[in-house]
Amino acid sequence: MGLETLAGFRESINHALGQKRQGNERLDRWINEGHIELFGELDIQGRRTCGVTDTVVDQREYSVPPDLLATLVLRDLTNNRRLIRTSIENFKLFDEGTEGNPTHYMRVDDLLFIFPRPNAVVSIQMFYVKEPGVLSAGTDTSELPLMYDRIIHLIGLRNALVDLGDRDRATLMANFTTAQLRSLPTEEWLESQNPQEGIQIARSFRDLQKDPRQGTDETFRGRILL
Repeated sequence: MGLETLAGFRESINHALGQKRQGNERLDRWINEGHIELFGELDIQGRRTCGVTDTVVDQREYSVPPDLLATLVLRDLTNNRRLIRTSIENFKLFDEGTEGNPTHYMRVDDLLFIFPRPNAVVSIQMFYVKEPGVLSAGTDTSELPLMYDRIIHLIGLRNALVDLGDRDRATLMANFTTAQLRSLPTEEWLESQNPQEGIQIARSFRDLQKDPRQGTDETFRGRILL
């Protein structure tokens, strides 16, 4: 979690704007836009979360979590296997009347569709990338690690300069922000000394659905179907 509060971001950006000081409404928009932009660029575990829900018999359409940005993995906990993501074009080719344990899914906006229609209640676990919460109260802090507070300030200031028509200074600020961000250690680098699972090759459709708890050859990451 960050240390700087929304009130602190407001004051620091207003101080940098000098004679162009702004009210909280505009400041909050610039800060939150910067927060969301940075959150989307970073590949950190803090972007990811999971949830579990039970299916309803004969129902193939479900609402996704309100903070969902992108799905990563859907897993059938009841039958210990992974659901395969497919496109809307391929999903439409499936027979809607087919019943059984879910094997495929697709997402359209805020709805998730599974195939086949469940003929029993199964628990589905979803791993997904979440959107960060909006900073609204003056005491709110970022969901990102403390070292990114400075970057949020810089991006928020860049946004302000763009909207206020100071394009030259905004360009300089954007370049400086990029350099500052690159100078920070990444989560991947910090954890690079930890043992990691290797890339495994799936040789059948069944391999793609196996649960990682069934053995070391069941990793989902980097899986390729031959």
